[in-house]
Amino acid sequence: MGSRRVGRAAALAVSLAVSVVAGAACTSSAGHPTPTTAAGSTSAATAAGSAGASDGTGPAIVDWSACKGSAGPRGYQCATLQVPRDPRHPGQGGTIGLALDRHPASGAAIGSLLIDPGGPGASGVDFLPQAIGLLPASVKSRFDIIGFDPPGVDRSAPIHCLDTAGLRTYFESDPVPTTPGGLDRYNSVDRTFAQGCESRSGAELPYVSTVDAAMDMDYIRAALGQARISYFGFSYGTFLGATYAGLYPTHVRAMVLDGAVDPAQTPLASAEQQAVGFDRNLAQALNACVAEKSCPWKPRGDPVAAFQRLMDQVRAHPLPVQGSSRTAGPAALLYGTAYTLYSTSGWPDLYQMLADASAGDGTLAVELSDTYDGLQSNGTYSNEFEAFAAVTCLDAPAPSPAQVQAAVASFEAAAPVFGLAVLYSQLSCDVWPIPATGRPAPIRAAGSPPIVVVGSTGDPATPYSDAQALARELEHGVLLTRVGDGHTGYPYSKCIRSYVNAYLIDLAVPPAGISCPSDG
Repeated sequence: MGSRRVGRAAALAVSLAVSVVAGAACTSSAGHPTPTTAAGSTSAATAAGSAGASDGTGPAIVDWSACKGSAGPRGYQCATLQVPRDPRHPGQGGTIGLALDRHPASGAAIGSLLIDPGGPGASGVDFLPQAIGLLPASVKSRFDIIGFDPPGVDRSAPIHCLDTAGLRTYFESDPVPTTPGGLDRYNSVDRTFAQGCESRSGAELPYVSTVDAAMDMDYIRAALGQARISYFGFSYGTFLGATYAGLYPTHVRAMVLDGAVDPAQTPLASAEQQAVGFDRNLAQALNACVAEKSCPWKPRGDPVAAFQRLMDQVRAHPLPVQGSSRTAGPAALLYGTAYTLYSTSGWPDLYQMLADASAGDGTLAVELSDTYDGLQSNGTYSNEFEAFAAVTCLDAPAPSPAQVQAAVASFEAAAPVFGLAVLYSQLSCDVWPIPATGRPAPIRAAGSPPIVVVGSTGDPATPYSDAQALARELEHGVLLTRVGDGHTGYPYSKCIRSYVNAYLIDLAVPPAGISCPSDG
């Protein structure tokens, strides 16, 4: 599916919190065998649904134990489940270790609730403690709540492409090439990245599509000994959940898809909608700054035009960063801005970053963009971006360079700030070494129970129209609407939470046409 982030880090789709909270650290004695192809046929779904062990000899069982390491919260359990590296041919090619963690139900469990934060590429294992902080006691008492790293992500046969210096070069390259030479450099950086992925993780690359991850989810369900599973997916996690429901509709007990992605939309159409969403939210944020006397950024005239002038200045003269030899160029300013737009709580950081940049200081811009790009406390990057690229390039055919160039005027007119950055990010998959195995198509999930789709009217990353479309396309889709800005709905609306919680616990389907305010 299309990128859920903007610009070259576009390649990083969106997770619920963009930067997931470090959580339970699971260790695995298993190595990371190397996959070699991807698929998603009905026969593959049947094979995974049979839920035998990955070698086909009998049922696999999740062997839970206390999470190891200082990062593992007390009370959490971890496991590694062996699943086929090729889900379509489970008796061939060996296995990989799929990392899981669990927060056991505090009361009488009615089943397991699988959680996915999005991405693709975000670690569900790391996200679980954050999810536990979001969910009420009523849900935590009735479900074993489980996080997992899909194939290619973090602890589950992770995709790696470049070293830290190479990734930094990738992230810091100008996301909007303005000259033929700039476009050549942009394409060169893309090729270097793709070649690095093939060199370091070529055997894994064909097996990390969304269909592969959905089939692995059914191995998890079976290994838990449950006929049906409940699922709560955010952002890209909605596409993963819908894909699972499409493959295994009768294996779903309850499913909530928050911050929905429309699986039927082409990458270019999705990219343009997203760019428009980010431009709209940026304008709202900047106009709010102008109206607020205490706002530290005081531009002259139209604030969006002032932002664009500042972007041009930073492109021509990158800003110094305190205590570092690094500089803040256009990538840092653009990605730092994007990071602050996923929630209105990020707007004060946006204003301070712009005030600092206007005064010649790029420190905060680099700090925010580093967080957006997945820089960790130890100075290395998470593999979220690399996993994102591998999944995204498998999930849908890339638009050709000619199609991208033909769309320049449309994107620039529709979204003057973010449009071209989002558009040019589509070039990355054109040089990908593995052909796409999927393509945009509606998912019906015929025979599933009701599936709740949550959309937010001002979501910049997954536009509300995507939620409307997905709810229509699913045979039993039910749309819940949050009125307000920011990405996803459950964290920002008591009303949304009340309907979702009642549905998860009691299977009480929300009435059609419900709209909820944003009230925290």
